[in-house]
Amino acid sequence: MESNDINKLLKNIFSEDNYIDIREIFEKKLLEYNLSKTKAFKLLNIDKDVFEEIISGTAKQPNFINIVKISEFLNIDINDFINLVLKNQSKENISSIENARKATFLVKNFDIKALTKLGFFSNNDDTELLVAKILHFFGFTSIKDYEEQLDEPLYSRVKRNFSDKMKDFWIKSAYQSFKVIDNPNEYNRERLKDLIVKIKPYSQDLHNGLFTVCRALYNLGITVIFQNYLSTTQVKGATFIINGKPCIVLTDFNKKYPTLWFTLMHELHHVLFDFDLIETNSFHLTGDNDLFLIEEKADAFARDIFLSEEKFHYIKKYISNPYLVSKFAKENEIHQSIVYSFFTWYQDKLYKKSYHAAFREFYPDYAESLKKMNPITWDNKNLKEASKKIKSILEIKF
Repeated sequence: MESNDINKLLKNIFSEDNYIDIREIFEKKLLEYNLSKTKAFKLLNIDKDVFEEIISGTAKQPNFINIVKISEFLNIDINDFINLVLKNQSKENISSIENARKATFLVKNFDIKALTKLGFFSNNDDTELLVAKILHFFGFTSIKDYEEQLDEPLYSRVKRNFSDKMKDFWIKSAYQSFKVIDNPNEYNRERLKDLIVKIKPYSQDLHNGLFTVCRALYNLGITVIFQNYLSTTQVKGATFIINGKPCIVLTDFNKKYPTLWFTLMHELHHVLFDFDLIETNSFHLTGDNDLFLIEEKADAFARDIFLSEEKFHYIKKYISNPYLVSKFAKENEIHQSIVYSFFTWYQDKLYKKSYHAAFREFYPDYAESLKKMNPITWDNKNLKEASKKIKSILEIKF
């Protein structure tokens, strides 16, 4: 039974409409068939006490076969009869149905084991508490609100093409943040083209550069947030189009400072050139299957902005000289860690040589660049509060 059916069932239980007295109908049937109660119970092979428990709502776990027998005898559709029986059920039994609804909602939508390992849930949380934590985190008061405000807008236009619940959790977290932030500025593609060529030098400022660029983008109608990476999802970043405005998510996929800048430029390429496609699908995940063949162009765009292949061939001869690399980085208006990062990538791509363990001392702590951005982490108890804070720090007040 789908969750909506259970919602409908619970709604019917509490409805005062179409009330039918089962006992009265039974008495009429006895008169119609000219039967005594004892004879009717014998023919139906139902114990008198069992019958009374079912129609009075005191049966803790009504036997389904007996329910079918009685509904047939009373000539009432089985689904209607179940509703009638449930209307008479005790609060305890109805509560157990609601609990089953919550349990189904949890296992259907969330990887309980992975979220517990992440620290989002605790091992001792019962169903009630698990649902309460989820609803509080996303800022909803009911499961129905969660399904209507997250499932429908994200997945109504395209068939859900993955079953990774952690990825779904990550997507919905980002989407809900963007909905709360609700950037009031109009998106302006021409102004973005003007801004994009000015972004690179800000990579040199570890503490303020990324934040400054994100505020400038916000002013152009493009909201950028940082949301922690979830292991197993392989999502490096994402672009959403919400209410006609681009929204970008950065993650700490490999926990390197240069990757933040590369991902930002990669997603901005999607905003510039893949806007309509992404709007059709609501969002695009970088690192997911490249079903629309748009990733390589976005990667090439980001690489050419920061360090083209031509510049790699120049600096590779001096890569072991930190002074010359630093000088080269300044001349090209980029952080020196970006030089080492792209050198490593080109060596692997062009010559199949691995330098992944090299130059670690030149990579700064990426977390320093995120401090002013109020990152979304899985320690956050409420996305609404965290998102409002992001909005307040991104807004430029005059």
